[in-house]
Amino acid sequence: MTDTPFMRLRLAALDPRTGWSLGVFGGIAEFVRAPDEPVDIAEGEGRLDVVTERGGLRIAAHPDAVLIDYEMPSRHEARRVRALACCLPQIQAARAGRAVITELGPDGDALREAERGHVLFDLGIGLGAVEACVRTGVPDLIAALRAVEGQDMFAAPGLMGAVIAHQPHRVFMSALGRIEVYQPIPPPDGRSPDGPHTHVLPKLLAHRRTHAASIPIPEGLVPCLSIHPPHDGGMGRA
Repeated sequence: MTDTPFMRLRLAALDPRTGWSLGVFGGIAEFVRAPDEPVDIAEGEGRLDVVTERGGLRIAAHPDAVLIDYEMPSRHEARRVRALACCLPQIQAARAGRAVITELGPDGDALREAERGHVLFDLGIGLGAVEACVRTGVPDLIAALRAVEGQDMFAAPGLMGAVIAHQPHRVFMSALGRIEVYQPIPPPDGRSPDGPHTHVLPKLLAHRRTHAASIPIPEGLVPCLSIHPPHDGGMGRA
C-alpha cells in the first residue's frame, strides 16, 4: 500500500497511544484515548473517524498534505519530545477566516449522529486555517450566542458565564479533519480534564500566529493537524 501522509495518519489514529491536536497558537483542541477505552471507529473513502464518550477525531485525506517531523523540549523531562505537523499550502488550508462569533447552522458533519442537528457557532479565533467552534442543542445557550453574534468572543458580555453554565461541545475543524471535545470546560481556576480538552488563551491568541515560533514549519505551509506519537517512537520517521 502506498505510503502517503493519510496512510501514516490512519495508522496513528488506530493506535490508542497517539495524541492529536488541532488549532492555532493559543487556541487548540486535543484528542487522546486510553488503550482500554471503548471506541467507535468508522472508515470511508479518504476519511477515518475515531470516537469515544469523551471526544472524537476525524482525519481526512488531501493530495497536497505534507508531514513535518520535529522535536521540542519537554516540560516534564530532560529529553526532547517528537511531534509531527500535517500541513497544507496556505491556499489549500484556507477556511472562512472569521474574526467574530458567527452562527454556522446545524452541524451535519458531526462525528455522532445525535449531534447533527445541533447548532455550530464559530468563535472567530481560527486565523483562516481553523474554525474553532462550540456546538449546542440547548435553547438558552443558542439564544445567548445569537445575542452576541458579530462580536469579539472576549468582549461579548455574559458569554463566558453562559458557556461554562451550559457546557457545549467544542469542535475544531481544518481542511485535514476535526477534533470534537465532549468533556466539561473547567472553571477559570480549574484544570483541564485528562483526555480530550481545549485551551483558549487570549494572551497567546493576541499574537495571531498559526503555530508557535519554535515549530519549524516551512514558509508557505500551514499546520492543519498535529500528531503526538507515543514516547517509544511509533510511526516511522518521514
